[in-house]
This record gives sequence, structure tokens and C-alpha cells, in this order.
Amino acid sequence: MRVTELRSAFTSARRAPWVGLSALFFQVACVSGCSESGGAPGVNGGTASAIAGTPAGSGAPAGGASGAQTGGNGSSGAGAGTGPGGQSGSGGSASGGAPPLPATSGHVAHCVNGYSPHPSDDSPDMKDGPAEFFPPGKTDPSLVDTTVQPEVLKWMTENSWQGSHVEWHAIRACNLPGGGGLSKVNICRFTQLVPQDQNCVSSGDGYQFLVFHRHMIQALKQLWPKHSEQFTGFSKFPSSAEDVPAQWRSAWRDWDPDALAAGKIGDEIDKPENLARFKDEGELGFWLQCNVGQKLMGAANMPWVGLHFVLHAKWARPGNTTHGVNNTESNIDNYMFWKLHGWIDNVWEKYRLAKGLKPDDAQLKKDLVAQCQEMHTEIAIIQQDLDPDDVVDPNEPLPLESGFFHEKVRPLFESQKNLCSGCHAETGANAKLRLGGHVSSSDIVEGLVNQPSRGGGQFELVVPGDPDKSWLYLKASGKAETAGCQPSASAQCIPGVMPPSMAGPTLSADELATLHQWISDGAAGPP
Repeated sequence: MRVTELRSAFTSARRAPWVGLSALFFQVACVSGCSESGGAPGVNGGTASAIAGTPAGSGAPAGGASGAQTGGNGSSGAGAGTGPGGQSGSGGSASGGAPPLPATSGHVAHCVNGYSPHPSDDSPDMKDGPAEFFPPGKTDPSLVDTTVQPEVLKWMTENSWQGSHVEWHAIRACNLPGGGGLSKVNICRFTQLVPQDQNCVSSGDGYQFLVFHRHMIQALKQLWPKHSEQFTGFSKFPSSAEDVPAQWRSAWRDWDPDALAAGKIGDEIDKPENLARFKDEGELGFWLQCNVGQKLMGAANMPWVGLHFVLHAKWARPGNTTHGVNNTESNIDNYMFWKLHGWIDNVWEKYRLAKGLKPDDAQLKKDLVAQCQEMHTEIAIIQQDLDPDDVVDPNEPLPLESGFFHEKVRPLFESQKNLCSGCHAETGANAKLRLGGHVSSSDIVEGLVNQPSRGGGQFELVVPGDPDKSWLYLKASGKAETAGCQPSASAQCIPGVMPPSMAGPTLSADELATLHQWISDGAAGPP
């Protein structure tokens, strides 16, 4: 399919529509919020639904998997996890040794449950194979570039995937000379998100590289299952013009011997002599990812390094087009990006199977969730122009907590019925009010007790011992409209019931009684 007007079409596309109408509705309507989750959450027990193969409601790894948590505050450790059946796990986890999924329901729904198919997947207009893009004013076939189909490009633009891919790589250079230089949002300001493992310095980074790109590949295949060919890698290292799309055959040049030999190792990674070159997945990821001349400390048998970069360079057009495979701002638009990264993913999977690791083992699933959560946070930073104070690390392990608030009150805010934590979670919380998500109960209580409201005039959110002076209770009970709210210098009065409903309070009488009791008894946090 030829697409000559992609550039103008996608530069004029609305940026982040879900932050448009949705956020507008939330700003008008939400103080207690709504939820994105597809299932009711558990408390200290994980989410009610999970990636296929993970036990529902289980916060612990399946199959006896465990991770050596070596990176505090969500930084990525280099310790190996132990997978099901005692098999060696990663050479560095995607989330500090992959602790169990956080105890509360702070996961982004698609990170745990996957995506539903995109409506365009059923469209008769959507094609397989590459779309064609010409630089403006050019029609020379030798200059044509190949992209994913327009429906995919539109989705990527609307959901800031191009930008978040840039930020994912940029934050892994924050502690290196000239760090974070490609970032468009000064990502290194978000020190709580900077991984300990930095770009091509450790095996942990090599592992994260593999997991992150698998997350993206899987997500796109979930969105377009009938057109997954676009995201399916080369079945073998492309060694001749016949192995690539027709648009690239006239530009074919034979590989240098080092690259060709490395490609053969990748294709035959499951041979014993090749498995022996890489002691774990992290070393394999370093070899597949890093540039010519980079070396991993302690790796004794690693062959020539540079495959990822020479594969990118193989499909660069002169001028590096708007959607070029080496255009660092938008290279995921390029059809060949997914062919080469899909081949890398195939090599990794062949290595895993040869090592006795399964595609659905618990360690890998937690690491995929962690990478998805990080990407989602980077998308939020881009789309909502967040400050560091507005962002928490979505992969920092939460403490085990107990007590009346944690066990009785918090579940009211996180339930599918009341839909509070959808607007009021850990990142970009409406009115800066956090009522759930990936945040500890202690921090939620601290943000409520004796804190001024943003829409309740002179009222504070929670006044210990006095529910009828607590804006949180007044809003949830529908009593805010008659509470005598007076606008202050720092807060207007928005007295509508929360969660928003034309029929009155969403919380049941018993639920309101529980909230009333907690405040009456002193609004204590976890012991």
C-alpha cells in the first residue's frame, strides 16, 4: 500500500485523545474517581486478573519463582531470578529482581490483562505488509521507506508510543556522560525512575532491553491479531535480497563477515557451543543490543558485538525520513524496525527454550508487567506534562500493610463499583488526591488527614474524629451540597457527589458507614 501523505496526516493527528475528552470529563466530574481496571482488586493479594498463566488474585510468583531484589526503589538489579522448576532466570530483572506483583491493584489494566483487539483489525481497508512512505515531493522508488500500516501509526501517535520509546532509552543514559540527551521531557529529572542498570553497562540492561521490546511486540499483536505479520520478525537472519521486502531489494548489499557470522550464531543460538557463549539472558541481551566495540565486564566468551545497530543501519534511507528506522524520534513507525526486533526476540526465545525456560513463567510475566508499567508512566509524563513530584515509581515494591484503613476503607476506593482509583491513583491523580493504585496505604492516609481540599473551600479532606467536617466523607455521602462550603483563596467549592452520579452516592450505606467509622475513630493509618 502506498501512503504518500503520512507526514501531514500524523502531524495533524490529535495528541493523546484519551487525555482529551476523558481527562476533561474527569476534571469536571471526578474527585473520588473511576477505575481503568478490568477486575476487582484484592488487598495484599494482587489483582483479580492477570496475564495468562498467572493465578488470579495472586501476589506471589507461581511455580516457586523468586527474584533476588538487588535494585532498591524500582531500580533494576543485576541479580538472577530463579524460574519455575529451579531453572535459572534472568541475568538481571526488569524491576530490581522482579519482586512479586505489588499487593494492591495499582497495575495499569492492559499491563496485566493485555489489550483487546483494535477496531481497525476487522476493517477491510487494513492491509498486511509494509506501507510506503516517500519524502515530500519525491517519487523515486530508491527513496521509498516502509512503515507499519496507517491505522497502527495513528494509534502509536495518539498513545505517544514514539515518544515513550525515546524516553525509555533516554532514562537509561541518565548516569552516563551526556546522559538523557535524546529526552524531550528532561526525563532525568525523574530520579525515582532512573534504573540502576544503564545502557550497555550491565547484563541487567541487556535483559531489560529484551523484555521491553517483547512487551511492545506482544501489545501490538494483541491490538492487531489478524494483522500480526507487521510485528513478526524475520524467521532467520536476512542474508540475501530475497529475505527482505521488495522495496529494499534494489538497495541490498552483502553483510560484512563479522555481522554475517553473528547472525548465524543468532539463528543457531540453541546449539550447545552457542549457548555456552552466554551465561544468562542478560549477557545475551547485551550482545544483541549493544554497539560495535562495547564490552560487558566479566563476559569471557562473547562474540562480535553490534548486531542491533548494523540491522538498523541496513534499512536507513538517505536523509533518514520522518518514519525512518534510524530516526530516533519515530523509528518504531518503521516496518523494518519490527522485522529486526522480532528476529532479536526470536533469538531470545530460542535461547530461553534451550535453557528450559517457558514463555509463560512467572518471573518473565512480572518483568513484562514492570516494563509495561514503566512505559505507561513515561507516556503519562509526556502527555500530561507531569513534574517529578507528580510521579511515583510504578515498580517500587509496596510494603505489606494491615489495619482498618488498609483492609476495610481502601478497598472501597479501589472497587470496580465505586471507580475511585481510576482518577485518583499514583500518577497524575486528579486534584492531586491519591486513593489507590501503586501507592502505600500509609501514603494515602498522609495525603488525606488534615490536608486542604482543592474543591471544598474551607474544608479539609479528612478531619480525624469529625466525618461531617471531612470533605472526603461529605462528597462520598452526597452531603457536600448542604455543608456550607465557602470558596477560599486556594480552593473553589465543587459540591457534587463523588464518584459522579445523577442518582446520588455510589457507596452503599454500609460502605459509607465504614468510611464514617474510620474517620470517627481517628482516621489512623496502618500500624
